[in-house]
Amino acid sequence: MNKRILTKREKDILALKIKGLGDKEIAKVLSISYSTVRTHLDKARYKYNCPTTLMLILRAKSELRAS
Repeated sequence: MNKRILTKREKDILALKIKGLGDKEIAKVLSISYSTVRTHLDKARYKYNCPTTLMLILRAKSELRAS
């Protein structure tokens, strides 16, 4: 992961993505808008230097296993 640390909300959203929830489902669960979910994922992808959400999820899963 980049030097930047994910925010709590970015971590929450990423955890739900890892569980297989879609962006609209995540928005409903967290009571936030769909565009807010997308914004947090965009920021997390930037911090992890991942061009796609799939790559972000795979990288986050591998880091979780390593820790």
